Amino acid sequence: MARTLLLSILMLFSAPLIADTENEITILLDYYAEMWNTGDTDFITSYFHPEFVLVSDDGTITRAQHVSSIRTIGQNGGDRGELDYSGIRVKDLDDSHAVAYGKATLKFEDGSSIESWFSTVYEKTPFGWKALLTRN
Repeated sequence: MARTLLLSILMLFSAPLIADTENEITILLDYYAEMWNTGDTDFITSYFHPEFVLVSDDGTITRAQHVSSIRTIGQNGGDRGELDYSGIRVKDLDDSHAVAYGKATLKFEDGSSIESWFSTVYEKTPFGWKALLTRN
């Protein structure tokens, strides 16, 4: 009986710790989409870890290259698209790393859209979770 009670108490206190990473990264992705949709490139830049790498079918792209391309999207009246995430799953890797994956959708004014699956590894920093590596 005492053993079951102790185990129940430990599970009660450990559940919020597990849920915190999932909630924090889900909120971060929701906020990233909101900032993308409003064109806040300063926040978007801060989302990425200094050592960030994007891996695509075309190869690897550094943080500087990726941020530069993000800043040019939508300039001169171009359509950035409206970003939305769905089906997000978050898994802890260790105390300071987690992975999130799901579907990203960009919907454009002309009715077209781009959907892609992504996975991102995050590192917990003193400034919050930062995207370290993304594959899409």
